Amino acid sequence: MVKVDLRNLPVQLIKRFQTFSASQKAAVLLGCVGLLAAIFYLNGLLTQFNFGPLFTGLNEEDAGAIVQKLEGMKVPYQLSNGGSTISVPKSEVYKIRANLAASGALPGSGAGFELFDKTKLGITDFEQQVNYQRALQEELRRTIAQVDGVQNARVHLVIPQKSVFVEEQQKPSASIALKLKPLGRLSPEQVQGIVSLVCGAVEGIRPEYVHVIDMAGNVLSDEIAGGGTSHAVVIKGQQDLQRAYERELERRVSGVLTKIFGPDKAVAVVSADFDFSRQETVTTIAYGEPAVLSEHTITEQNSSGGATGVPGTGSNLVPTYPSGTTAGQGSSKQEVTRNYQVGQREEKVIQVPGRLRRLATSVVVDTNLTQANIERIQNVVAGAIGYDSERGDQIQVASIAFEKSHQKKMEAEMAAIEAKAAKEARKQQMWTIARQGAVGLIAVILMFIFIRWLANLKPAAPSIQEVIPMRVGAQPPPVVDERYLHVKETAEKKPDEVADVLRVWLTEEK
Repeated sequence: MVKVDLRNLPVQLIKRFQTFSASQKAAVLLGCVGLLAAIFYLNGLLTQFNFGPLFTGLNEEDAGAIVQKLEGMKVPYQLSNGGSTISVPKSEVYKIRANLAASGALPGSGAGFELFDKTKLGITDFEQQVNYQRALQEELRRTIAQVDGVQNARVHLVIPQKSVFVEEQQKPSASIALKLKPLGRLSPEQVQGIVSLVCGAVEGIRPEYVHVIDMAGNVLSDEIAGGGTSHAVVIKGQQDLQRAYERELERRVSGVLTKIFGPDKAVAVVSADFDFSRQETVTTIAYGEPAVLSEHTITEQNSSGGATGVPGTGSNLVPTYPSGTTAGQGSSKQEVTRNYQVGQREEKVIQVPGRLRRLATSVVVDTNLTQANIERIQNVVAGAIGYDSERGDQIQVASIAFEKSHQKKMEAEMAAIEAKAAKEARKQQMWTIARQGAVGLIAVILMFIFIRWLANLKPAAPSIQEVIPMRVGAQPPPVVDERYLHVKETAEKKPDEVADVLRVWLTEEK
């Protein structure tokens, strides 16, 4: 058996390879290629058992269609979570998903206006209308599914046939069912956008004939029906403002209480009462001394004279006795009108919506408190929330032991989930290490077998030798024993070991 020196293995292999014939060299090259192919095939064979999720949260119909496609593609798969999750080899997840998308087998997908790419001859008007309705439903579904917070959607349209009588023409309607993402929620603006999208895509449909619901059965389009969109948006904005203010105060109070009692030892709840009414008050205020703005004077005088005595005929005759006369009398009248003007200013006060009317704060502490400590906490909370006694604010502090059985149960469940995840991670890691170790071990074994085979391969003797004419008297080259060459090479490389062997031989001969 030929000994293999691993330290000089590359040099030995090259020298050995140079001694081979053409057929032996071809066999060696084919053996190398086969060895590499076997290693790669073994690695792929072991890697394909590392599955990754292809789709999750599937219904039975979509899962069945995808499984049928995977079986037709001869792709190994696994079902989990009651058949709602399909896993395939992790290295081919994106490739398989792209192939399914190209074949139209993605979950929830359908044919849109692609239905009209291949028009059949002899199709009736009814079939044409039905295909148009199906295509429009799918196109709307695709668009609505792209809205932020929406995971999937179903659209149902009712498009009545046109009538020759206007009074008998029925109104089209639409029903939309939305599957929201986990913890997802649509704002009224988003719902209004979906309704507007449908109204713009379907001829003759009005917003009040578009109904939007979620998978929990909540009617999302009620708050925008009947033209009440702006009012609903205003109310929603007011509620959001109030809740944001309450959360900010709760965060402040909780931060202070956490510093005092520690985490999860106190709970604070703030209730704010806002006045969202709009009021406008106009006040006129006078100032300064009155001043004469205008003055108007009217003066009247009257003077007159006449006979005296008893009125009548006798008074006009010549008297028979002496008569006396009196001086003439007159009258005067004066009327003065003055207009005064004072300085004045007008104040206009507008009370904008959102005025804080009252605050009510409740604090519950999971420890025993004395009355003095309760008062201290009330003072601390009052400073944190901006307490105003004139506004009627209230602060209540209570000392009540918390019920922690539910919390302990949740912590135990979370610990179990984390332990399970860690176990799965360790299992996956061990499987990866074992897979890589198996591939490496098999590769080493195959390499060792190949090297042994290569080392034991005998060089081929030349089949045809060139005849060289020899001169008279020339001697053929001496034949060198291979054992001699091997001993000589060993003595040159390992002189100490050869000396020890000779010394042992000499000792045995004595």
